[in-house]
Amino acid sequence: MELKVKGKKEPYMFNIHPIINPTSKTMDVAIIRLYHTSKVNALVNSVVGARAKFTFQDIVGESEGIKKAKYLAERFADSPENILLIGESGTGKELFVQAIHNKSRPNGPFIAINCAAMPRNLIESELFGYEPGAFTGANKNGSPGKIELANGGTLFLDEIGDMPIELQAVLLRVLEDKQVTRIGGKYSRAVDFRLVAATNKNLLELVEQKSFREDLYFRLSVIRIEIPPLRQRPEDILLLAEHFVQSYSQKMNLPTPEISDAVRQIIQEYHWPGNVRQLENAMIYAVNMAQGGIIQPECLPNEIFRATNKKSSHTQQATSNQATLRISDLLSYQESEAIVIRNALARTSGNITSACKLLKISKATMYKKMKEYGIKV
Repeated sequence: MELKVKGKKEPYMFNIHPIINPTSKTMDVAIIRLYHTSKVNALVNSVVGARAKFTFQDIVGESEGIKKAKYLAERFADSPENILLIGESGTGKELFVQAIHNKSRPNGPFIAINCAAMPRNLIESELFGYEPGAFTGANKNGSPGKIELANGGTLFLDEIGDMPIELQAVLLRVLEDKQVTRIGGKYSRAVDFRLVAATNKNLLELVEQKSFREDLYFRLSVIRIEIPPLRQRPEDILLLAEHFVQSYSQKMNLPTPEISDAVRQIIQEYHWPGNVRQLENAMIYAVNMAQGGIIQPECLPNEIFRATNKKSSHTQQATSNQATLRISDLLSYQESEAIVIRNALARTSGNITSACKLLKISKATMYKKMKEYGIKV
């Protein structure tokens, strides 16, 4: 229901607790409790798990680039200003977002939405919510949007460069006014949230192409943090590989295998186009393939070994050909990734949320991969 508070309508929920007279067996008094819907939404988020789990201690790396990014993120975590994370896919942008949230608003909700994965016709209602009867097929009770659900916490807009330009003006107004109006609504709701956006695109180029608003760009990029690709932080590759092998083995209750010297050389020479995410998936695959407690070259996904062999073919052609033959029957990276996802879903009895936690990926990424590989639960 709606109540007018200080001249402004606000949404409230209520419950009634009757007090029964023991003599007359009638209700003489009733206690009515009112709850602002923002408080209810915050409670629901805390129960259903809309929370961040990573902290700055989970960011592994000793390279100058990652240390600078981590320093800036920690320094500005408590600032109310918007943060824009820039980095290629797989560099760990969501890890940084969750760490920022847990340092600044750990008790509030953490709401993430992938602007590229969301269908264009749904992103507006998902972000801003809608009132009953706002459009055909709308929930009869209406629905709060992600912005409302993030009240008191952090809103993470991933792949912000893919947001439809017609919605960018609406988002800009929300950021300026700190109020949101649902689709079909007549009044606005005050919201207090920290916005962190991420992109793997050059937003200034999109501004020049008229596909991204310049005023929104400057509003988002008050604080810019660039996360370097893995190829620019080679000193972190072994640290990350050992970290992934150990953490995955512990989660699966498996003995932690040792990374052989040959594998160490291979992963340091590989260019990692998929960045940290690809390295993590490769190590998960390698742990599952390892025999005798050691990760050997043949335990790696095929394209990693093949690319490394191709690079050294001029000096070690015979050895390379022999090694390629040994792994010719191995699965491709995409096939191995699909196996890892299926194994995680099997271990969690098809629970996607639990599988995401196991693999340390977002639900948006999980759904995207499941669709890509035709995985159903």
